[in-house]
Amino acid sequence: MKKKEENELGFGSKTSTQKSRLINKDGSFNINRIEQSNWGSTSVYHALISMPWRRFNLIVFAYFIAINLIFACCYYFSGMEGLKGWEAYSERDKFLEAFFFSTQTFSTVGFGRISPGNNLSSSIAAVESLVGLLGFALATGLLYGRFSRPVARMIFSKNAIIAPFKEGKAFQFRLANKMRNSQITDVTCRVTVALFETENGVKVRRFRPLELEIKNIIFFPMTWTINHLINEDSPLWGMNQQDMVEADVEFLIMLSGFDDTFSQTVNLRHSFTHEELIYGAKFVSVFGLNSEGQTTQDLRKISEYEVVKF
Repeated sequence: MKKKEENELGFGSKTSTQKSRLINKDGSFNINRIEQSNWGSTSVYHALISMPWRRFNLIVFAYFIAINLIFACCYYFSGMEGLKGWEAYSERDKFLEAFFFSTQTFSTVGFGRISPGNNLSSSIAAVESLVGLLGFALATGLLYGRFSRPVARMIFSKNAIIAPFKEGKAFQFRLANKMRNSQITDVTCRVTVALFETENGVKVRRFRPLELEIKNIIFFPMTWTINHLINEDSPLWGMNQQDMVEADVEFLIMLSGFDDTFSQTVNLRHSFTHEELIYGAKFVSVFGLNSEGQTTQDLRKISEYEVVKF
């Protein structure tokens, strides 16, 4: 039976030398791009919006220190006599006075002990006030963008499994919504398997879509087990564990859903390689009942499985 062809996904088929995964665990693509121009392909806004909070806070802090060091040097080398009210006896203390006056001017706090005393220092302070106002406006916009950016936070099982299913077997993995106070509805899942096939003596990577038992759910309050029945129409038909290793199988997952909190559609990517595939297993149930008869789910068990035989 002729296998269904999958449209090009953007990875390319002639990647027979690549042995690493195509999609990283964080959803990013494991592709090293060589750009025509580094500046033309870089979005500073996107980088600042999407980078981790620790790195973002470090950049903001470094920017604040660097700008104030620059203006402190301007005050210091233009002559400290241009500032009124400073009290220092060493050059180090003079520079510190200029630096802290710069921070007060930059933030428009202005405590009042030190003030500009001539036109040059007043001009420097005026320019710094403008830079400070623009800087805080940009920082506020970036903070709003980071908080308001919709991000799908899902928990995936650490492993996918090949499990017994309907007198046969199936490819399965589990996921759940990580955010307790965020509801995602109308969730759609698409799974594509990437594997090497030999054509005319040459290994090429092919992308085959997997037909899912349920590909769309309206509500997503609990866990969802994605299930692909391995039958004669499946690209995995007839493959054992060793065949999947030799074909360097990777399952590429695309999730999309509507986030009620942000009223926007969110997307998420994930993948499982053949090294993360357990052959002959069954997921342990995460559901139970509490003392009040209410259904409970223990997400700590989302990756737990038990070994079974076919």
